[in-house]
Amino acid sequence: MSSEDSDELTNRITVGAGGDRYHLEYRIQEWPPEWGDSMEIFIYGDFNPPSSELHFKSLGITIYPEHLKNDLFTSAMYVLRAKVEVKEKSIAGLVDAAHRINSLLGVWSLEEWGAASRGFWSQITHGRPYFGGASAIDHRHLYGSIEAMLRLPQPVRRKLGAALYWVREPGNLVMEAYRSDLLRVYAGYWNAFECLVDAINMLSPEEKPSREDKQRLIDEFVSERACKLTAEDIQVCYREIVDPGFPGKAGRALRACFPKDAEAYIFECFKAEERLYQIRNDIDHGSVDAEDPAELIRIETRFLVLWRIVLRMFSHLIPFSPPSEPSSEGHMSEFQDSGPNSPA
Repeated sequence: MSSEDSDELTNRITVGAGGDRYHLEYRIQEWPPEWGDSMEIFIYGDFNPPSSELHFKSLGITIYPEHLKNDLFTSAMYVLRAKVEVKEKSIAGLVDAAHRINSLLGVWSLEEWGAASRGFWSQITHGRPYFGGASAIDHRHLYGSIEAMLRLPQPVRRKLGAALYWVREPGNLVMEAYRSDLLRVYAGYWNAFECLVDAINMLSPEEKPSREDKQRLIDEFVSERACKLTAEDIQVCYREIVDPGFPGKAGRALRACFPKDAEAYIFECFKAEERLYQIRNDIDHGSVDAEDPAELIRIETRFLVLWRIVLRMFSHLIPFSPPSEPSSEGHMSEFQDSGPNSPA
């Protein structure tokens, strides 16, 4: 790859809050004519290049043997050019192509017992990667924030330290922005959220209701429904009275932090149609189609809500300037107006 080609490839990467359906469809409309009915991709990772072209006819994939030199895939041992046949130039066509690429790279990894990492990048599917920017370590507020953290009780500091780890560790470095880190980052922020819930409840413990109090609440719940409970009523009674579980703990922590906005946060986490808790479960249980660009766009949009909740919770334990609060009406739409990479 010439230096001009490398510069052109790098310039196609836009620093921003990530892609959306509009930008994905726009890139499809800008499909390079020279590609024809195939999508050109780059396969990168730790491997040795083939000695000749490889044709996987059943997958519609061709890999070329030339080792490419460029400034984008800085951490990869080798970069190869490949092309993938597409059935149609649409989001559905991209999803189908991505699944076939994943099948090839996944089976390749199995043959080597998962010993090496590799992935793919295309200007169509990865044209707006998600990554942040650089900042200075001599930030003037660091000293005061660290001292405030060290004054917290040791059990709280331990939970807080775990939360800090999950915020900083899963994301890519800027020079690795060609790799998707969205699912790792989302799961990491949810882990941080759970750690913060524990830390805040340690500082503001709530006395558990007695058995008699629980029975009184159950009796009231049943009486309000004229002693006729549906299966859904039974689930609600158990979840809200008998054993609130993590949602109950999180609700207490959010109310302690945000007297005005807690109910809106609780709704976003546990009750909304696209609730944050369910997305975390879908990621952990393998229910997310990680090769579907539209699916990743949906998760990225919801991540911006989680991102802001978590950072605002941190600010109740460590003094720093968090993202702005949502509107007084409690709407979460403002969460999506800006993100980790938006201008201040």
